Amino acid sequence: MIWRIACCVALMVSGLAAVPAGAQSTVSFPVALPDGQPLTLTAKLFRPAGDEPRPAVVLMHGCGGVSNATRRWPAVLNGWGYAALMVDSFGGRGVKEVCTGGTRPVNARDRAFDIAGATTWLKTQSFVRAERIAVIGQSHGGAATLFATLKEDGDRRPLPEPGFAAAVAFYPDCTLRGRTEKRFDAQRPTMILIGDKDDWTLSQRCHELLPRLTGAPVSLHTYPDALHGFDSVGLVPRFRPEVRNRNKPGGCCGAWIGYDEAAYRDARGKVDAFLRQHLERP
Repeated sequence: MIWRIACCVALMVSGLAAVPAGAQSTVSFPVALPDGQPLTLTAKLFRPAGDEPRPAVVLMHGCGGVSNATRRWPAVLNGWGYAALMVDSFGGRGVKEVCTGGTRPVNARDRAFDIAGATTWLKTQSFVRAERIAVIGQSHGGAATLFATLKEDGDRRPLPEPGFAAAVAFYPDCTLRGRTEKRFDAQRPTMILIGDKDDWTLSQRCHELLPRLTGAPVSLHTYPDALHGFDSVGLVPRFRPEVRNRNKPGGCCGAWIGYDEAAYRDARGKVDAFLRQHLERP
């Protein structure tokens, strides 16, 4: 009996345990960081019903960690026929959030390596169609998603080659940590969704970024009345005075966040169509 328990725990930790279709489980995978430091992250895996191999989507949370906005997407994706892997970038790093700063910030660029680790793990799973994996990131995770798709000219610390087919970035920081003036090679089709009233990650920065991109197509969709976090269903618009905001005078502080039903519904439709196109789902 003790041997069986130990065996099952070992399989769960390695992420190799068989996960039945229609179930949720916790898995783990290694991340190869550029500084060589070891890192293991955990993720929640959500599988739709059925045993046939499916396309899959990696979900990357925002600066506050896995939130209700992130947790809503697995059910949506399962309903569309995709497996969903909801990555926790902070737990393995001993970090709770990076919205307000703190002593252990997590770089959005480094989270591109989290995406590489997640996609590598998915490709080893028999229930995943390895060539049909996408990434969806929100806010800080949206910036990580952009970094994972783009190749910067003259980058001294190259990012990993994207192991996915397409990417969606919800309200990302399109300045890419001050790199907006540089040119990038878009290596995968990407869609950016952002509100024009977002005062935390400005849509104008995304408009400025697009002309500097070459390679794969990158589309930008803006919503006139939407705030940051417009897909956070049920979140009453409110001002967060405690968060860092580099787009405010002096780089501090505060931003508006809130749900926008019209923007969310439209964005869901666009994500559905985008994934159908690039993951070739019927």
